[in-house]
Amino acid sequence: MTNCKEILVPKLEGVDIERVMYFYKLGNHLFAERYFNPNWKSFDLIQNSTISPMFKHFPNIEKWLEIVKKQNKIGNIKNLYLSILTPKNQIPWHVDKADTETFSPSFITAVKTDNSFIEFKEDKKYTYKEGMSYIIKSGVEHRIFNLNDEHRITLCVTPEVNDHVLKLVA
Repeated sequence: MTNCKEILVPKLEGVDIERVMYFYKLGNHLFAERYFNPNWKSFDLIQNSTISPMFKHFPNIEKWLEIVKKQNKIGNIKNLYLSILTPKNQIPWHVDKADTETFSPSFITAVKTDNSFIEFKEDKKYTYKEGMSYIIKSGVEHRIFNLNDEHRITLCVTPEVNDHVLKLVA
């Protein structure tokens, strides 16, 4: 059973981790708690196709996203959020949608994921390579561990036209 696959989009490189963490620490109150877990928060850089004024402070992510849109022909982006999990913490078992058979219309890009993994029930643990992007079957129960002493950072990207994502499987 395969619940996680790498997709063929350009590698994300050069993200200023210090800038991301500075924003997270100073603007922590702007980050939304996810699934009632105070150790897992997110900030919407794009929400319902509207770009946050904060997005301009992450030029490498902006540039990468434009390259992805152009090279992979995924069209406009509906949602893009920065996801941060605190050190030595986990996101407990959960599902994001009811459908267990199909991959999510979103993809996850690893920004800083050293010593962390995602695990699916009745499957294996998957580790993300930094800068690479993945689709998951988010309807299958899964959990995420960050065993690192530093924050785990990912991006979650949801194109407006979702069928393009599935064509990018490596």
